[in-house]
Amino acid sequence: MLMTHAKTSQHGVRKRTVQRVVHVGPLSLRFITIIMFTAVALFYLAQSTQSATKRYTVRELELKKEDMQKDKERLSIEATRLQSLQEIQGSVEKLGLQPSGQ
Repeated sequence: MLMTHAKTSQHGVRKRTVQRVVHVGPLSLRFITIIMFTAVALFYLAQSTQSATKRYTVRELELKKEDMQKDKERLSIEATRLQSLQEIQGSVEKLGLQPSGQ
């Protein structure tokens, strides 16, 4: 036997079996409000944590970039020094100079 909430029993008319009216009392409203605030707070915490993590990663990459630039400068100076020594030795051999006996 099918029980419906419809007030009529006309043939050929589809009857609703579930009421669509939802009653929200003050306790339910408080509960929904608390859930909404909790969801917003969790969303805020997730976003702030994510941005802090990204800032930390960016800072690490900036420090790594600075270290690499210092290494590049040091290696450039070393390469220039070695090229100068090779040119001096090449000039000595080309001119036929001998080391002095000091």
